[in-house]
Amino acid sequence: MRRPYALVLLAPLVLVLAACGGQTSAGPAAPGNNVGTQLSSAVPASILNLPLTDSTGKTVHLADFSTKVLVISDSMTLCQETCPLDTASIVASSRAVNAAGYGKDVQFLTITVDPERDTPTRLAAYRKLYDGPANWSTLTGSAKDVHRLWKYFGVYWKKVPDGVPAPKDWLTGTPLTFDIEHSDEVFFLHRGTEKFVLDGVPHITGGLIPSKLRSFLSASGRKNVDHPSKLAWTIPQALQVVGWLVGHPMKSPTS
Repeated sequence: MRRPYALVLLAPLVLVLAACGGQTSAGPAAPGNNVGTQLSSAVPASILNLPLTDSTGKTVHLADFSTKVLVISDSMTLCQETCPLDTASIVASSRAVNAAGYGKDVQFLTITVDPERDTPTRLAAYRKLYDGPANWSTLTGSAKDVHRLWKYFGVYWKKVPDGVPAPKDWLTGTPLTFDIEHSDEVFFLHRGTEKFVLDGVPHITGGLIPSKLRSFLSASGRKNVDHPSKLAWTIPQALQVVGWLVGHPMKSPTS
């Protein structure tokens, strides 16, 4: 079990932590605690080497990206409340990083919390909806390995009955029989060390969500788009964290 998140609040430590992120003193400042939670926690090899599977069926590990800034979000293809927003934010951020010329230095991973249903084939269909860039991957794995991964990172998940009437799968049209309640986080790693966490649902415009998934949103999901929480994180904030870790500011895709 990982230790609880600990905010870094002392200003004299900022320069030291920035250096751990691989940037020079002239690079962007570390994001404040108004953005998210700053950490410096080495991820054990047992987690970094868990076998996961991407949308092409290829086996990958977090350790494969050890030289890059790694941005990891939890998600599932059949989520109606938060995941379409979270994924849209991740994809938009990956495009902004590419536009800044740092696409080879940053890898974005969307890893399911629903390995029972999220097969590589489903992930490929989901990825196609977003038309995502090469530095964004969608991953699944065995239930044992996926649950071990999320337990380490502190992501809550629970299998629950679905609503009545049951929503229909956006891909197959089949009525769904269960849902997965889960927390929403985005984790930023650099050289095997967890550096920052964004918590909760992002604030984005509905236009960034593929039309098929906008139609799949529940009333709660539509509310998350139209009336976001005041605590919702944003794409510019995600890019601020990435910029801090690579040592170069990142512009928002809308700026």
